[in-house]
Amino acid sequence: MRERVKFSASSSPKTSSGSEKQIQPARLARFTFVACSLSIAACGGSEPSPTAPARTADAPAQAAPRSKQRLAISGQLGSLDQGKVDETFARLMPRLSECLSQGSSRVEFISGHVKFFVRITMDGSAKWAYLPECTIGDRETERCMLGVVKSARWPTPVEGEGQAQKAFDFDPAPDVRDAVPWGADRVAKTLASARAKLSQCAQGVPGRYRATVYVHTNGTALAAGVSPPDERGEGAAVDCMVDVIRALKFPSPGSWPAKVMFDVD
Repeated sequence: MRERVKFSASSSPKTSSGSEKQIQPARLARFTFVACSLSIAACGGSEPSPTAPARTADAPAQAAPRSKQRLAISGQLGSLDQGKVDETFARLMPRLSECLSQGSSRVEFISGHVKFFVRITMDGSAKWAYLPECTIGDRETERCMLGVVKSARWPTPVEGEGQAQKAFDFDPAPDVRDAVPWGADRVAKTLASARAKLSQCAQGVPGRYRATVYVHTNGTALAAGVSPPDERGEGAAVDCMVDVIRALKFPSPGSWPAKVMFDVD
């Protein structure tokens, strides 16, 4: 699901809550086994000996009831209440917007699409989070948003760790002119000289990385951000790529900064 967010607005989607069913442990049926033995002896004319009293075998002890537990198979994903997930994102929206507001002090026309992917543990904390899609184009803002998401308290998943996803489109402030959109071909020549360094950044974490860069009028990178292929790329690999990109010299876009997106091969 994707939501469009005005620069200073936040949304509060309605939610629905679910209930978790627990299975009562079955009661063990108790069986009693009765063994009877008869002994009859005859001797001359004597009276037969009286019948021996019946002996009752000891009944097996009743098993103690097992404690109620929530079991999860290792590696198996549990389920999450989507309504509560949406409610959590809505509660985080003011803080996410504050991250963007701080970013606008560095890049006044900052805006773009962002998708969060969060792995949630059985106690409702975030195990990890990353941005599989992001065109915000400012690593500091992206890091701030991830920090908000990772520090949040999430709905408790059922029968295994859960995964939450949510996408937003952040519009720029209405009184700010957008950056000039560029195609990837405008920076292809510059990137060719940096491919080796960028590839080294991704060693050990292969996959598709996609960068978003704001190019200043003098050709320097005003800001840059990178979305990784999975959670392993978030952190060192992304930071390394952003450092390499920020050091590049791009063609001048003219009198107003440009915004360009490209794959990092």
